[in-house]
Amino acid sequence: MNAKPSHSSYIFAAAFIALSLIPGAWTIAHTPVANLNSDVIDGAAQRHYEERFEDMFLLRDSLRQTWSALKFGLLGEMDEGAIESPSGILFTAEEFMPPQETRDFGDALLHAKIRVEAAGAELVPVIIPDKARMLSEHWPQPRSASFIARYDVALTEAKALDLRAVDLRKVLGGPMSFMKTDTHWSPEGAQSVAVALAEVLKESIQVTTTFHTTQTGGRDFKGDLVAFADTGVWRPLVGPASETIGTFETFSEANGGLGLFGEAHIPVALVGTSFSARQDFHFEGFLKSELQADVVSFALQGQGPFTPMDRFLDGEHLEEVKPDIVLWEIPERYLNTWSDPQ
Repeated sequence: MNAKPSHSSYIFAAAFIALSLIPGAWTIAHTPVANLNSDVIDGAAQRHYEERFEDMFLLRDSLRQTWSALKFGLLGEMDEGAIESPSGILFTAEEFMPPQETRDFGDALLHAKIRVEAAGAELVPVIIPDKARMLSEHWPQPRSASFIARYDVALTEAKALDLRAVDLRKVLGGPMSFMKTDTHWSPEGAQSVAVALAEVLKESIQVTTTFHTTQTGGRDFKGDLVAFADTGVWRPLVGPASETIGTFETFSEANGGLGLFGEAHIPVALVGTSFSARQDFHFEGFLKSELQADVVSFALQGQGPFTPMDRFLDGEHLEEVKPDIVLWEIPERYLNTWSDPQ
């Protein structure tokens, strides 16, 4: 959200007008005159024009990106689904509304707890607080009491089932804990969570392995929320601002690489969403080095937290892996504990 248009913003406006007029004139010039007669009255020529515009206008992607650049640069507006804060940090709109598809959280926890404990393991929910919650100082419009209470309600439901749920608000409050242009945490945030979990769970792990994690460098990072402001070639001028992400490698002294699924017993199974599944954030590797134990991931991208757990429980993974601990990573925005507190 920009206070007022800059000089470059007017250049974008002029470019947009030019890109709008030039292809329009080009299309008319290449539309046979025979089609522009009495058909104008009944709209047939207009439909013919629109079809040729879509089929033959090779610069439509550039026009779309220019329009996105104008909206973002002049008005601070993104496509529906994402929100830009005054400081330039992007948020998913999902964190500001009740989840559309979810389950009763208490019932889901109880079901998973019964199945996991029957296999001789411990279920540990890893409830990730919303980015909007943790970076609320960047968003001047506070959320309702329902959303403010949601994380506490979720922790209460987990503890009511005697599950060890760590309050991650204490470790994800730093300015580097979430990517600026992405829905997810940063590698720094993922590592902080791994450290917090290790403090609680390390003594519960029976089989240990020495793991080391090192930072190998960094690279440019395009967050998933950038798609809601696809400014294309205009991005260096109007944003969203580019950012970098650290790259990491985890290896064990035992085999020189990450743990193998074929081992007879892996102490920790990780079930969850893209927070865990995406290699960009290296959560699995951080868990290995902080827990000093092998971890196998059953996390899935784009499925929410419940489907991965369903597949984990309904398959043969519990019997094959024989974990001591099952970590269930659950982003707060999927939970239905958002109803008004009593």
